[in-house]
Amino acid sequence: MYIKTLKVGSIIIMLFVIIYLGTLIDWIFRPVVVFVQTLFFPILIAGILFYLLRPLVHLLSKKVPRVLSILIIYVALLIAGTIFISIIGPEIQKQFTNFINNIPAIFAELQLLIAEIQRNEWIDRIGLAETFEIEGQIEQIGAVIGGILGDLVPRSVGFIGSIFNTLLMFLIIPFLLFYLLKEGEKLPKYMVRFFNKEKKDEVSTILTNMDKTLSSYIQGVLIVCSFIGVLYYIGFTSIGLEYALILAMIGMLTNVIPYVGPWIGAIPSFIVGLLHSPMMALLVLIIVVVIQQIESIFVQPQIIGKKMSIHPVTVLILVLVAGRFIGVLGMILVIPTYAVCKVIVTHLYGLWKVKAEEKANMT
Repeated sequence: MYIKTLKVGSIIIMLFVIIYLGTLIDWIFRPVVVFVQTLFFPILIAGILFYLLRPLVHLLSKKVPRVLSILIIYVALLIAGTIFISIIGPEIQKQFTNFINNIPAIFAELQLLIAEIQRNEWIDRIGLAETFEIEGQIEQIGAVIGGILGDLVPRSVGFIGSIFNTLLMFLIIPFLLFYLLKEGEKLPKYMVRFFNKEKKDEVSTILTNMDKTLSSYIQGVLIVCSFIGVLYYIGFTSIGLEYALILAMIGMLTNVIPYVGPWIGAIPSFIVGLLHSPMMALLVLIIVVVIQQIESIFVQPQIIGKKMSIHPVTVLILVLVAGRFIGVLGMILVIPTYAVCKVIVTHLYGLWKVKAEEKANMT
């Protein structure tokens, strides 16, 4: 027992020494970091699309060759995307442009609203006036946003560079996705080759369960977010909220972050409603609460909850901690990462337990 503890301690110390030495010669690892940063998002997006499109490829592959089925899906997506952009695109562009142009006015109206609240006699009596003393912060935020918008033209070179990087990413993603859909099923077999015969079955089981976990989560999140986005748009349109489509899309995208995301996405909608009228803000809040209750009670447990088997408290803690250390990207990726790690640890623990029982029986 003492020797095992000493070995583990030595390995940990060596890891810390390697990390420390790596910080002293970080220029060596800089190209590797740039390489990973460049390919991270294309690989991430291609992986997500792989899990979304793989069932369609399997279905079409029963009738036509696999490569042809992938090409058919590509053409169908291109046609569907063109139709979608031609129908919805102009409205999105119109609302987005109006929303961006009205951001300074929105902050100015919000500042006036807070000033009125501060002057309210009832607020002053109960000592809440200091709570609303954020006019300076709002003014600064408005100034920053105005400055960013005003600097768009002078920063045209950086903007062109961003466009180039985006186009490069969109060229890489279809290429990666094609080979994932074509050869992705063979990847576990290649990985199993690196293990001996005794471990091959266990590793194969772990990889299969990891694949099922990621597939269930990604497909489930897509269904839930689409459901939420449609309901938001219907609800916001029915009460006459401005920028209903843009605000519904924001709510749909932030819903990717479990528990916290829906309320983050509701903030812009609530502010726009509040600037219209208190009653509109109340209606927006009611719509958000009702939709989130429908999702929490009926949709999410059926689509994601049963397959992921993660306690809500665990999810909330993971999301908050990941957001604190990594940011929004961490909040999005922490749940599937945790689920995959859980699969690996569960199987390794089961394997260790079986071996321990075998040793106990032999003795």
